[in-house]
Amino acid sequence: MDFIHAVWTPAGAGPHPTLIALHGHGAHCQDLAPLAPILADGQLQVICPQAEFRLEGAPYSYSPMYTWMRRGADDRPLDGELARVASALSEFISAACERYRVDTRRLALMGFSQGGSLAYRLALSEPHRWRGAAMLSTWLSDEAADDVNPDAADLPLLVQHGVNDPLVEIDRGRNSRDRLQAMRMNLDYREYPMQHEIGRQSMNDLSVWLSERLLSEGVGD
Repeated sequence: MDFIHAVWTPAGAGPHPTLIALHGHGAHCQDLAPLAPILADGQLQVICPQAEFRLEGAPYSYSPMYTWMRRGADDRPLDGELARVASALSEFISAACERYRVDTRRLALMGFSQGGSLAYRLALSEPHRWRGAAMLSTWLSDEAADDVNPDAADLPLLVQHGVNDPLVEIDRGRNSRDRLQAMRMNLDYREYPMQHEIGRQSMNDLSVWLSERLLSEGVGD
């Protein structure tokens, strides 16, 4: 499946160290793209796919809003949607790696909010694909926790959460932390005095973490 997407490509012919960035519910493919010149000093190629389903009934918003999963009458994602979307994204990422001269030895994943729940599923089920995965203001679903590749324990994970998050409350982030620790994952968990957002300090920490995963000497050699 070819998702609508935004791409930031750094200078040079490549192949490029690359970050796949998944936006949250109610956003679009340009939502995380402005981070590209900031993260790792703009040295990463950043590919931002857009969710499939447009949200209607939001006249207060000037930007189109999308969600990753089909929803039922109770406004909850239908059963099996996480697996379906993760599979479609996995295929898209494979095609994007060929299309955009991605250095597949230096490939990382990031997801914010609903996109973070997808990032958990993709990272834990396909750990060999990634040099690291960052989950921001999100939660580890039961479905993702039940589909963990045995080698996922070696994958570096960065989890960031705001203690004042009104949408995905901090208890959900801490519960995810506890479950990952119980599974003995390679986890770097951090909390910040922020809401449902990427704050200055969390972005700085994310930038350093990505640089260490994707740009350090010896990575991918």
